Amino acid sequence: MADARVRGYGEIFAAALVNGSIGTIVSYTTMPVAMLVSLRMCFAAGALALVLGLRGRWPRPSDRRTVLRLFVLGLVLAANLTCYFVAIRETGVAIAIFTSYLAPVYVAVVAPRLSGERTGPVVVAALAVALAGMLLILAPSLNGAGLDPGGLAAGVAAGAFYAAYLLLSKSLRRSGMESAGIVFVIAAITAVVLLPSGLAQATASDFTALNVAMAALLGVATTALTFSLFIDGLHFVKVQHASIIGYIEPVSAPLYALFLLGQRPSAWTVAGGVLIVVAGFVVVALGKAEEEVYG
Repeated sequence: MADARVRGYGEIFAAALVNGSIGTIVSYTTMPVAMLVSLRMCFAAGALALVLGLRGRWPRPSDRRTVLRLFVLGLVLAANLTCYFVAIRETGVAIAIFTSYLAPVYVAVVAPRLSGERTGPVVVAALAVALAGMLLILAPSLNGAGLDPGGLAAGVAAGAFYAAYLLLSKSLRRSGMESAGIVFVIAAITAVVLLPSGLAQATASDFTALNVAMAALLGVATTALTFSLFIDGLHFVKVQHASIIGYIEPVSAPLYALFLLGQRPSAWTVAGGVLIVVAGFVVVALGKAEEEVYG
């Protein structure tokens, strides 16, 4: 059991660490968001189709309920990505990130009712520390930030959809489906859902070699690989713990910006990052005891 927990935490940590590069990768692109996300999901589905085909392990949902949950999960992911980018455009990056990263709060409240995972004191303490870290990271950007009601609502919705994504992913993994098969299906659904708006926004000039290459990198590295790792990790740890460890993503983002773009992180970012790392350590170090008590 201990080895399974180590595997789960390791996979989730690795996925969040790699996904911290998304912002930096996107900064190299000029393609409209909907088209970029749809193309990203096309590359993800294509990469996973190759893997699944070579392994002969195509997803086989066990019943209609599982098929329905897969379809809903794809729609939820498309809604999460759309709301998040709307929030960025309408309220700015800082508020969009903060509202969308309220997802662990929603998970802590809802998980006991939907998945039977009780929220113990370790989760509450780690969540408080992680949220404090996020506020420190975003503090310099919050001064004078616009509070457009529509954009704010989109950010909150993005967080709610991400919480739903986590809980649905956990339930699908419990059903016996492999993580790669789950990600293949939801990536294909998301690509199809966002393709019409993407084509409406894009022109032929948007399909440059750089834009397509960045979409491929996003699809293979930060979707096919990391989504599969994250969902597989959910099978071995509590969803509340996974959502808190996911805060490593905004912590690692400034490191990619530093090494690839030469953008130095502020003292606020460093201090906030330390708090988030502490929160992750608390979850990993004390999570086993909490699982034994709160189940």
